[in-house]
Amino acid sequence: MTAALAEFPRLAGSEPCQAPDADPDWWSSDDTNDRAAAQLACMSCPIREGCLAWALDHPSAAGDVIWAGTTRRRREQLRREFRSTPSKESP
Repeated sequence: MTAALAEFPRLAGSEPCQAPDADPDWWSSDDTNDRAAAQLACMSCPIREGCLAWALDHPSAAGDVIWAGTTRRRREQLRREFRSTPSKESP
């Protein structure tokens, strides 16, 4: 059995990354302060869970950009943790 990949999150326009005062470069910047601003903005996002699921399921497409407040490195750690967690399915 294979798990279905998460679909790209449906944007409603109320997400912090879509806000008129948000700098879109924050999410992809090499500047530590910009990335911290993006991560902080993501904490209050209404679609954060779906965004994280998509980024975890699509590592190549997610790249080095901040997704759901996570860096590429953090998502790699999460993937390793998920792989090492035993399944809780009933027999």
